[in-house]
Amino acid sequence: MNLYKTALGGLNAAQAGLATTSHNINNATTVGYNRQRVMVSTAGAQATSNGYIGRGVQVDTVVRSYDSFLYKQLVGAQGSGAQLQAQFDQVSQVNNLFADRTVGIAPGLNNFFTSMNTVASKPADPAARADLLGKANSLATQIRSAYTEMQNQREGLNTQITTTVEQVNSYLARIDDLNTQISLAAGKAGGSPPNDLLDQRDQAVMELNQLVGITTYEQGDKISISLANGGQSLLSGTSIYPLQAVPSSKDASRTVLAYTLPAGSGKTVSVELSDSEVTGGKLGGLLQFRSSSLDVMQNQLGQMAVGLALSFNEQHMKGLDQNGNQGTEFFGIGSPSAVPNTQNKSNAQIAGEFTDLANINAKDYEISFDGANYQVLRLPEGVQVYNGPATGTPPNATLNLDSEMGVTLTISAPPQAGDKWSLSPTRDAARDIEVLIRDPEKIAAADAEGGDANGKNALKLAQLENAKVLGHGTMSTTDMFAQVVNTVGVQTAQVKAAATAQVNLIKQATAAQQSVSGVNLNEEYVSLSLYQEQYQASARIIDVASTIFDTLLGLRG
Repeated sequence: MNLYKTALGGLNAAQAGLATTSHNINNATTVGYNRQRVMVSTAGAQATSNGYIGRGVQVDTVVRSYDSFLYKQLVGAQGSGAQLQAQFDQVSQVNNLFADRTVGIAPGLNNFFTSMNTVASKPADPAARADLLGKANSLATQIRSAYTEMQNQREGLNTQITTTVEQVNSYLARIDDLNTQISLAAGKAGGSPPNDLLDQRDQAVMELNQLVGITTYEQGDKISISLANGGQSLLSGTSIYPLQAVPSSKDASRTVLAYTLPAGSGKTVSVELSDSEVTGGKLGGLLQFRSSSLDVMQNQLGQMAVGLALSFNEQHMKGLDQNGNQGTEFFGIGSPSAVPNTQNKSNAQIAGEFTDLANINAKDYEISFDGANYQVLRLPEGVQVYNGPATGTPPNATLNLDSEMGVTLTISAPPQAGDKWSLSPTRDAARDIEVLIRDPEKIAAADAEGGDANGKNALKLAQLENAKVLGHGTMSTTDMFAQVVNTVGVQTAQVKAAATAQVNLIKQATAAQQSVSGVNLNEEYVSLSLYQEQYQASARIIDVASTIFDTLLGLRG
């Protein structure tokens, strides 16, 4: 029996406990820190004729108070929360743009048609005519301004996506470095876990998941990372496959994500991801907002602008101005054009012309050419709406899509097999709306009878406020704008509710995780006292052993 060795084991255990408890107390507010515990076991016993005499205690290792299930729940909740918050921040901007009923497009439409009614009742009044042109120009300005704001937001999204991708890649590099450090540290400590490094890596993974949804896989001391939805590898072993923010091959003005794949001989190849393939985190929220909110609302705004311009022009051209001349186009509106894929082999351009007001819609389309026929798909459903040859030959080749989108397309030059184009007929329409008439006398307020006192055509123009000219005869231009406002309002409310619920879920997941892994200072104070007493008691054993040893030496003398 060796009292010194037994006492030394107790001192070592108490010292390890004191050091670990102090470490816990000092890191109580450290983000990502998991409480650590000293794992001890009996040092065994020595066989004697009187039985087994214990040899004291030994320190086995120091472990984290860690529950992988609770940790993964928290990581997932925070990733979803980051996505919803990013989406809410963006959609709120559009909601603020359209929600105000005192300024903007809604009162602009009302004022314009009110002024039109005034012209109908006072067709010879130059002040009424001048006021109408003023209200028309104000409305057109408001529509263009709304488009500009949305376009600025679209460009801001490109910047945010690029910046976030850079952050993602920075985290991948840090996690890769931590993988290496953990492997080396575990080897130096005989396989014992390097707890603080593991905490740092877990925190880095959690923060990475708030940027983009990921899935992790443990491989020994290392973890591998891939995108949550598509499964594309981002970190495998010691190889990093960074994300890229690149101009879309479908539309170079649109920044999309791409991932890298090994292509042999140390080379990699870049593969574009569709917005729907990226979920979770800030990137998922930004891409979800762009595809399901911004694209839709900008298209609907354009549809409203086209409906207003074409319906008003059609009726205006049926009337007579104050000089008895036939009415001309009142509003100018741009024509749609398809965006060629950057990988097209030809220079063929596709331009459109609005030809059927009732069928104009806010959808997106993809046009492709297989060498003989053109195929048109409605997105995102992927429904084929046209498959066949063009009428005529370029530059006079046309595709009549009146029944689908109210547009006739013209192909400027011979395309090559495999060429593709993206078409959003109304996406940029609100950008180009303008009032073409400058002279109040040119307002065609009269019908075919003519005369200053005739305001019958002006009355018909005023009635267009509620005329069902859009959506296959189901919506007026004011209905169309109301739909835009309703769309953004509903989406804002839905995302806000989901984000609020997710905040509560994150709080619950955090509480559950912290109940296991968090540092409770009261518990640590108790542990500190226990280890102090253990240390003092072990030191007392050494004192006793020394006294016994001195006594034995005295007997020998």
